[in-house]
This record gives sequence, structure tokens and C-alpha cells, in this order.
Amino acid sequence: MPRLVVIGGNAAGMSAASRAARTSSEWEVSVFDAGSDLSWGACGMPYVFSGEAAGFDSLFALSPEKISERGIETRIHSRALELSEGRKKVVFRDEKNGKTFEEAYDALLIATGSVPVIPDIRDISGDNFFVLHALSDGTGIDAYIKKERPRSVCIIGGGYIACEMAETLSRCGMMVTIATRSERFLGRLNKKFREKLALELEDNGVRMFRGAEITAVNRDRGRVISLETTRGKVPADFFLCATGVRAATDFLKGGPIPLGKKGGIETDGMCRTGVSSIWAAGDCCCVRNIVTGKHSYAPLGTTANKMGRVAGFNITGGREEFPGVLGTAITRVFGLEIALTGLGHREALEEGFDAEEASTLELTRPAYFRGAKETSVSIVCDRNGRIIGGQVIGGEGAKGRIDALAAVITGGLTVRDAMHLDLAYAPPFSPARDPLLTCLYALEKKLAR
Repeated sequence: MPRLVVIGGNAAGMSAASRAARTSSEWEVSVFDAGSDLSWGACGMPYVFSGEAAGFDSLFALSPEKISERGIETRIHSRALELSEGRKKVVFRDEKNGKTFEEAYDALLIATGSVPVIPDIRDISGDNFFVLHALSDGTGIDAYIKKERPRSVCIIGGGYIACEMAETLSRCGMMVTIATRSERFLGRLNKKFREKLALELEDNGVRMFRGAEITAVNRDRGRVISLETTRGKVPADFFLCATGVRAATDFLKGGPIPLGKKGGIETDGMCRTGVSSIWAAGDCCCVRNIVTGKHSYAPLGTTANKMGRVAGFNITGGREEFPGVLGTAITRVFGLEIALTGLGHREALEEGFDAEEASTLELTRPAYFRGAKETSVSIVCDRNGRIIGGQVIGGEGAKGRIDALAAVITGGLTVRDAMHLDLAYAPPFSPARDPLLTCLYALEKKLAR
């Protein structure tokens, strides 16, 4: 019986293992993971702190019993150290006892995910310094908050986790400061939308230190007490580092598998690595951007699940292609929903597109209907009118509008095509002319000049 070895037991790895086991009973499927937790949803962690998710245990998608019922063998605390692709073996280390061992494979899927990026600054660690990446990070922060009752937190970074945790910890009663090296926090947002987000954070009591390069760390008795930055000193009771991630592929360096941006494995549409019998999927990979055709590092849970399904099917004899991504994403920060897909105007220009952009501000419902909120829409197209990106920020309805734009871009529609989309209308949900269409009309006018 041929054997599939999967390195990594979360979104991509477990999706691949499950589909391989379901597709063919002829394969033995074994999943190895360096940690102790399999098949869980990292994106839910901020909402455990806010009480919107039931608890950390609720984040598990599959129990060990369910995984076993699918015919999948699992081995936790098993860290991949190196590949011996010529012998079709992987060298692992048992993280409990430190011993190394080898596992043979007929097919190998690398789904090792990502690791957090920590600023390379002396002494940036301590009993009150955390990241939020593994499940143990979440439970560790939770235990710290319950024991120490911190009144203030400094969040380092300006991405999704930083913004989501700023809301969550603020609702927990803490004084929150965001310190980000770049002025362009949530960097893919256009400038106008980014300023709306900054204002929403500040209006809800979050202090913003933008363009604050950390120059030194002040510690006392094993704890960080403040950061020295180019914008001044930032003291806090505890610190959360949310400065991004990179691919967890250090064990592949120097080997035959090519690595791209942030250490990501570059795969083809079948999720093959180019090395015989080795596939890869998820946050350890660079993925093809549908608009540009180039590979980039865009780690998202939805992408990991889809790539895992494709890889598991192909490994067991199927033929399916993963077309790539648009980087579609959404988050909520206090009263704002923020969503984006494809390229922003600045990104489009950097990629060499002769790009045009229109932005509009509308209400989410008719003016006469109570509860109407403002929403801003931005849409980007090339000079031929092909839509290549969009962003939505407002009080409600961002998901539906960004999903529609993602479908439009994937389908290759032009502005003129999309202007005639038959979008749903009823006063509780939208004005008669949806804000998406209003923005498309504005963009069509720009193109006609």
C-alpha cells in the first residue's frame, strides 16, 4: 500500500489528508505535526477574548476521534528536520524526548504553515511579551490576562491581527496602543480608507503610534516595561507582537525545493513543487496572483483549505488545478467592516498597469430606512476597463460587495459588463442602486474622459 506523509496537521494538511483518504482507500495517510493541536481555526482566536467565540476548545474543526475515523494516522510533537528526497524519507525530531527518527513516503505533502516574524531587536522578549499564532499563544495570553489583570497593552504591528486584537482588548477594558513601523498600516488599503480606519480606532480610545521604529526595549525583572521608538516612549503592562508571518520552511533551506518570497514554496497549479513525489499547500507556499500571474506570499486560511483539497486529490491520482488567489480578505474593527480583493491602485501602478480608480461614499440602505450606515467603495480597473481590484469600508454589507467584486475579477469582467449586474435589492439591505454599482458608474465616467 503506497504511503502519503503529510507534514503539518492544520488547514492545508488536514484538508489534503482527508480528501486523499476519501478519494482512495489504496493509500495509507499519515499526518505529522510539530505541535500538539490539529485541525483548528487560528482566525477565531481574537474572538475568544471578546466572548464572541465560545472558547479555545470551540476552535477545533475535527476531534482526534473524527480524524481517526477518516482513516488518518496522526503523530504530534514531531518536527520535520530535513528531507532525504533521494531515499524518499523525512527526518523528524520527537519534541518530547529529543530523539530523531525517519519516516518513508511514496508521496509527501509539505503543509508546515507559517511562523511569526519578531523584530530583530535586542531584549524584545519577556514574561509579558506575546505573539498570537499557535493555540498555545492564545491560551497563554488568556491565562496572563486572568492572572495579572493588565490595564494597558502595546500592540506592535499594523495588520489584521493587530487591528482585531486592538478592538478585542479595548473591549476588555484595557488602554490600547498600536505601534507600527510603517505609516501604511493595513498596507493594502488605499490612503483614504486607511485614514478612516485610523480615525475609527482613535475614536474608540486606541492610541496610534504610526511610523514608530522601535530603537530599544526597556526591561525590568524579566518583563518588558516600555519600548523606545522614533515617536517616543511607549509603556504598557503587556506587549503583543503582530508584525506578520513568514513560511515555516527553514528545514528546506539548501535543498532542491525552490523557495520564493518570505521562504514560500513555489508550486504549480497542481500544487507540485517540481521535485518528484513532493507537493506543498497552505501558508508555507507562495501562490499565483490571478491578476498579475506572479507568485506572491499571501497566507490565508481559505487558500490553505482549497490548496489542501487540490493537493490531496492530485496525489491520489486525480487531476485538479488551483487557479490562484486575489488576496480577498475582510475584517471588522469596532463599527467598521473592511474588505479588499485584487490590487489596490498603488499596487496596480507598481505592477505596471495603466490603472484607473474611482471611490464613492454612499448609504447602505435607502435614506428613509432606519439604520442606514455609510459605506465607501473603491474599484480599480486597467485602461481597457478590466476590473482588477476593489475595496469596501463601512458600517455593514462589506462581505457581500467584496465577494461580488472577487467574482467579477475572477470572471474577467469589464466595468461596462459589471455595471449591469443584477444585484439584489430590498430596503433592509441596499438602496435601489447598490453602492457597488454607483462606484462602477463613477469609474465608467473616468474611463470615458
